[in-house]
Amino acid sequence: MTLLTGLGTTMATAGTTSLPDHARDGYAGCSAAERLCAEVAADPRADRVVAVSGPGGFGKTALLSALSALFGGAGPTGGRVVLVDDAHELPEHEWERLVRLADDGGARLVVAHRPWPGTARSLPWTQPPIRLAPLDRAAVARRVAALLDAEPPADLVDRVWAQTGGMPALVGPVARAVVAGLPVPPHTADRAVHEFDRASLAVREVLLAAALGCPVEVDALAPVLRRDCAEVESATEETWSTGLLTAAGTVVGLVGEAILRQVPEVRLRDLRSRVARALLDRGGSPVATAPLLVDSGIRGARAADVLEAAADELLPHDPRGAGEYYAAAVSAGAPPARLGARRAEAAALSGDLDSALRLAEEALSGPDGTARARAATVAATALAHKGMLAESASLYQWAHPSASAVPPLLGVGRLEEAARVVAEAEDPLPTITGTIRSLTAQGVLESVVGSPVAALSHLLRAEGLVEPAGHGGLLPDTPAALAALVAVHLGEPDVATTVLDRATTGHGQDCAELVRHRLLRAWVAVLAGELTRASEVLREATGGRRVADPRDELFAAAVGIGIARRRGEHADLENAWPRARDAVMRYPVDLYALQPVGEIAVAAARLGKGEWLAPHMAEAESLLERLGSPPLWAAPLHWYAVHAAIAADCPAKALHHASVVGGMAHTGPPAAALAEAVRCWLHVLGGTVDVRAVRHASTALRDNGLAWDAARLAGQAAIRTPDRRSMTALLTCARSLRDPIPDAPADPRPGPPLSDRELEVAELVVAGLTHKQIGERLFISAKTVEHHVARIRRRLGAGNRADLVAQLRTRLAPAQPHDT
Repeated sequence: MTLLTGLGTTMATAGTTSLPDHARDGYAGCSAAERLCAEVAADPRADRVVAVSGPGGFGKTALLSALSALFGGAGPTGGRVVLVDDAHELPEHEWERLVRLADDGGARLVVAHRPWPGTARSLPWTQPPIRLAPLDRAAVARRVAALLDAEPPADLVDRVWAQTGGMPALVGPVARAVVAGLPVPPHTADRAVHEFDRASLAVREVLLAAALGCPVEVDALAPVLRRDCAEVESATEETWSTGLLTAAGTVVGLVGEAILRQVPEVRLRDLRSRVARALLDRGGSPVATAPLLVDSGIRGARAADVLEAAADELLPHDPRGAGEYYAAAVSAGAPPARLGARRAEAAALSGDLDSALRLAEEALSGPDGTARARAATVAATALAHKGMLAESASLYQWAHPSASAVPPLLGVGRLEEAARVVAEAEDPLPTITGTIRSLTAQGVLESVVGSPVAALSHLLRAEGLVEPAGHGGLLPDTPAALAALVAVHLGEPDVATTVLDRATTGHGQDCAELVRHRLLRAWVAVLAGELTRASEVLREATGGRRVADPRDELFAAAVGIGIARRRGEHADLENAWPRARDAVMRYPVDLYALQPVGEIAVAAARLGKGEWLAPHMAEAESLLERLGSPPLWAAPLHWYAVHAAIAADCPAKALHHASVVGGMAHTGPPAAALAEAVRCWLHVLGGTVDVRAVRHASTALRDNGLAWDAARLAGQAAIRTPDRRSMTALLTCARSLRDPIPDAPADPRPGPPLSDRELEVAELVVAGLTHKQIGERLFISAKTVEHHVARIRRRLGAGNRADLVAQLRTRLAPAQPHDT
């Protein structure tokens, strides 16, 4: 207890009524407290007898400190100011003194106390009591906004709210740590832990039980605490006054973690077991009860049933957690056969394909027809990820025609069967997941036999339904992934990026689909020439390791070797080759992997290892022929085949694939752009450089999402034209296509000046030429080019090649006219 008296004279701060921010911080958000401060500031001499009620840590002391400053700012007034903190601890005779003081008249008395029953005594209060309560979410958001000086993101506010429950003493320090991106300091909850330590044994037991998930209700707590109902009711009332409980009756997150750390593990295990049994007896939420059952190791039919129910509830949203609870249910006594198909589904949705196949195989031999059908769908999904699309399609149709079979059927070229399934397949109920399957099947079929734009529309509609459903179900591929692939083939990388970013943001970190979506995002970046971005996303997706899923590993390998090829570093290409070779060998060719296979084929040809990809490219052509050579999918493959043939110095093959692409030019912009670019490439390689034609073809490539290829075409044309004016124009075109010039003026040029020869070398480096190619163009040796590049790098202070190219792009950018 603290009794403060005579503040009008002994603690005066003459001449000021301003308050430090931290003084307001404790009670900010309580309108009644702020109104009292405003009234005192306006008239500090007025008589008032006010009660302030609130749990520990809710700003009573901060409010009294603020009032002390306000009363003191009035200077000597001739009267007494008495501010009392922790009045609930006052003995009876001290309360009698306060009564006499209030009755004498001329009193300025503020009494702060905990909201325990019987705390408020009879005093001649001049206004209703001020009740300090937890900050609501809006008030927490305002505090975070003040720290950021901007509107805070919702997830940031949620993190502060979850850890503090609006407890004023915690909101400030937690918010500051979260805003700074730092861990919450360990001492932040010290005051709350002190409140816990000084509470009675019964209150501490209530708080510990609540921290473990027990409802703060007498009938739930009594068997846990092994006390009679009257004792528990009294302890519960006192517990609410500590301020360590949220309005929902749970312990404030940060506080719960702190007090549980203080309890010996043996005692905690016993208490956890008692709470778990109490929740079992009450028939509470399975998801809330399941963690305690797992931690306490309780076995038996009731425990198994609750764990099974919790797993069923989690399966659509948290398949990894569901899988853990299914396993725990089996350990608690549930029959393994009953849960086998559901465990297989959880494993498949979590990305554990091997476990999914094993569990599904066991369930397929069981007597339950429904479980067998579910297991067949699980196995079909896992096999699709492993590239076994024919087997996947058969299993999807094991029980009845399923729209999920359509993407695998088309993936291996079985067009007639796919069309028949689309016509015949009907889901027994018009569910969201059924609609997702149907739209996905229609979209993929449309991409082969109809309008690519209509195909993309179907897939985007399917993707839009995934989030309300929790996930798309057991599908051979996600609608987002298929929509992104169609968008990329359609020459719309922005659409692909938007879809993938939305899908990546909408799923948790444990979602198996996350890797797939990130790898496709990296692939889109490779095609656009955004190599730094592609490298970053590849690292996010794989952590620098090979991926267990064969389909994902193929895309990861293609991204890696695609980055190496575009950076023009032969050593990097050599290093990326073994992974790409192995990924191709392990994954059968299908419709949805044609671009990665084509990318690896071009790299293999560059390395003189084209024989490794020859069978796969032949199978890809055969697959497309079985589907009627749909331009959306066929044109990009033949585009890659042209470049592989050029790299392998096989002009006849290059002409063959060029003619195939040319025959598709009438079908739409993507194929038309590729056909024009292929024709231009062959002319350039033959020594005929038409600047206007190159510009037009390069721009068309860029407009269809192939910015790097566009810049490379212009750059290669530049080094093959004998006319210096044409070379300069094409080099400028190449730079603008790869790295569009911003509207802001580029002058003055940064860094030291470069010689004429260094400028020539710099232009060709930015155009993407190798040292050998630059030497051939400038009639100097590759070694001399290397010396020039090293000298330029030193003069500009560039740390690596990427930094060098970035600085040279800025330096070589055409100057923009300054405003006058």
